[in-house]
Amino acid sequence: MSDSVPVFRTPEAIAPELGMTKTELRRYCRESGHCTRLSNNRIMLHADDVANIITWVRERKAKAAEWWNEAEPEKDPFA
Repeated sequence: MSDSVPVFRTPEAIAPELGMTKTELRRYCRESGHCTRLSNNRIMLHADDVANIITWVRERKAKAAEWWNEAEPEKDPFA
């Protein structure tokens, strides 16, 4: 049974595989909602969660690259 792959893994175990720090991965989990919360500060990831986070990060990057195409410009509170 020791050869079995765990269903849920910690961000610390997955972050190096994705090429990011554990802090970045934890922040992305919180922002995107793609994770499983076991308690207040305990985040675990399933294989589906990892795939969804990768897609979310790529889409987020694409949107940031096209900031000039915003539908409604941000209002200046000092104007």
